[in-house]
Amino acid sequence: MLSQFNQFLLNFSLLITSLLFAFLPLRHIKRISPTSPIRIRLIVGVIAGLISVLLVLNSVTYDGAKVDLRLVALVTAFYYGGWVSGGITMVAIIGARFIITPPGAYEGLILTALICSALLVTASVYRRFASHTLKDYLILIAIGIGYSLPALYLLTETFTRFLEISLVYIIFILLGGYVTYRFLQELRKHFQFVQMQQELALTDGLTNLANRRKLDETLASYDKDGFAFSVLIVDIDFFKSVNDTYGHDGGDVVLRQLSHLLEHCCPDKAMVGRYGGEEFVLLLPDMPLKEAVRLGETIRSACADQHFVFSTYPAFHVTLSIGVAASDQAATSFEVVQKADQSLYQAKQTGRNKVVAYSEVD
Repeated sequence: MLSQFNQFLLNFSLLITSLLFAFLPLRHIKRISPTSPIRIRLIVGVIAGLISVLLVLNSVTYDGAKVDLRLVALVTAFYYGGWVSGGITMVAIIGARFIITPPGAYEGLILTALICSALLVTASVYRRFASHTLKDYLILIAIGIGYSLPALYLLTETFTRFLEISLVYIIFILLGGYVTYRFLQELRKHFQFVQMQQELALTDGLTNLANRRKLDETLASYDKDGFAFSVLIVDIDFFKSVNDTYGHDGGDVVLRQLSHLLEHCCPDKAMVGRYGGEEFVLLLPDMPLKEAVRLGETIRSACADQHFVFSTYPAFHVTLSIGVAASDQAATSFEVVQKADQSLYQAKQTGRNKVVAYSEVD
């Protein structure tokens, strides 16, 4: 029995290691379920199928039986991807079992096909009355064990031999199922945490807009891909007086309300970011200069008409100065930003509350 135990331990290690590397491509998907897009479920099925093939090819040979953790891969595929993923994994298991089956000894292959089919049918019925929990996952594993034990009995030479292998088999299948479920749950939490930290590193904490780092990364990608775009640099006029009158809390309220206005006015493809202080940058892909100027006028007018409210103070207004430039006016994206900044300076020097395009600068 110790030999079988050691072989199962190797099978178990192969399962966990394969899961770690195989599911890395899916780390950015928040949740995988039987209702996920078909492409995702196909990928899950292929991954689980490849893992099951590795498990079958490294199975424990006991009399006429080939024992391994393939059921864990099959249940996992169905649990996360439904019939699509489970079906792909079942085909992979049957194919791998066929490869290692000696000519003429097809009893194990036939039993494998029957067990996998019965498990998927039972799982599809059970899922209608179950929730997506660890208990339900382990029940499906237990059902698979229940279907496998009669096959083990038929393929082993004596009842004593059946008891020897079945005990180790039950322990490792249940343990493998539990560890696989917990491992995938913790792996998903870890990926979500890393993704959240990455988003926080690229997000302005006050306005939840893109921060300067994110804007600079996007500008660099525009250079790399050769995108045509325009830039609006938006600055709040006399923002210091807002802070002096209403305090920094009042200034923060203005910044947040303005960020909402900018997001509302901009097209979906645009990126709105806070460049620092009271200055905002809008990156507008595939938008020519004239259209960007019109958008700037829309934003300026909307802000001038908006009532800003803070605490018990009466509603008040703020105005914006906006500089505009386009990518066909400069060699690099960062030069476009510099030219938009020059236009903003011109707007400030010529009376504020206006939009100035770079082509208008003398």
